[in-house]
Amino acid sequence: MKRWRLLLAMLVCILATGCWNRVELNDIAIITATGLDWKDGKWVLSYQVVLPQAISTQSASTSTAAVHVFSTRGESIRSAVSKASQETSRRLYFSHTQIVIIGQDAARKGLGPLLDTYLRNHDSRETVNVFLSKGSARRMLEQLIPLEKIPGAAIQRMINNEEMNSSTFHQMTIHKILLDLLGTTQATGIPGLVVSGTNESVDNAGQLAYTNTPSKVRLFDLGLISGDKLVGWINNEESQGVMWLANQVKKTTIPFACSADKNEQKRSSIRITHARTNLTPRPSNGKWLMDVNVTATGTLMEYNCEGDLTNPKQIVKLQKRVEDEIVAIMQKGWGAVSKYKTDVIGFGSTIRNKYPKQWAETAASWSEEFPNIELKLKVKVNLNSTGMSGSGFKKAQEKDDL
Repeated sequence: MKRWRLLLAMLVCILATGCWNRVELNDIAIITATGLDWKDGKWVLSYQVVLPQAISTQSASTSTAAVHVFSTRGESIRSAVSKASQETSRRLYFSHTQIVIIGQDAARKGLGPLLDTYLRNHDSRETVNVFLSKGSARRMLEQLIPLEKIPGAAIQRMINNEEMNSSTFHQMTIHKILLDLLGTTQATGIPGLVVSGTNESVDNAGQLAYTNTPSKVRLFDLGLISGDKLVGWINNEESQGVMWLANQVKKTTIPFACSADKNEQKRSSIRITHARTNLTPRPSNGKWLMDVNVTATGTLMEYNCEGDLTNPKQIVKLQKRVEDEIVAIMQKGWGAVSKYKTDVIGFGSTIRNKYPKQWAETAASWSEEFPNIELKLKVKVNLNSTGMSGSGFKKAQEKDDL
């Protein structure tokens, strides 16, 4: 009997303890996105806070934003965070942060303070997506995005959609950036964001009188980071070339012309459904050669050229045109990153893995050696489907007329 009484007392004690470290929702401000700017010698942190009453189905309206954006500033990042208590009634809660946007001036100052903050704080997640902004990071956080209530979540979905369907940019998280900047070449590439459209206030975007937003956030250009600082930008086509070289292409669309004439419009296209890039370095006469072998499989999506696709020779010719386009894209990407002497592709890591002794002699001067690499590009495209027609629409019309 005494044993049962003791067990009952222990059970009551366990049930009465509750959650010692619980977080009350009424006491916190949930941050979905953070912006970092550098202005007048201080760090400026901007926070995108979710407004629960605005996203609930009962109270949500088309003209009420689901988030509120405010900023604090300080000589260090953590001091800027601590000053949030001076203008908000709730403690900032960063565990649900989905994206971090870094303004161009802040990126040129250096990512080191931000990365150090993430390494030292247990409530910061390394899976947060990172973007650069050509303008103010706060400006990006203030933009409403169609189809989504929370802009931070929308931008995260945007980069995921882009990576899986276009492969112009690669999704970059705090963890990936840390691996790159602490790795062999200490360089990485981060997608950029811009506001496109008119300068009209985004407050009008939610009104029923509008069927489109006057300004919108879009992915634009790739920022090159060397050490921990932004050194330059490359455009979207050059960024796609880097993705091909770095074996980061998942799916993408390649437009091509019917001939090798550079002035001819690219009115046909192939959808790449699978791609792989293999890099093989070779030392040669005091410099490095890099064999880049690409294999890709795709489906013909548009065909506005002469020629019967039931003829195997025409298929071979078409595949060659696509191969030439991919080579040209990679050459543009290589020309852009070699100009900035920033190895965001990972050539240095490939050399180090295969030739560790030679790399030890090259590592100290890699930024100077990197642009001198000679690329040997080889692309093999396999067209696995041409659709239901053996010729273009216009050609089919001509046959019917006859």
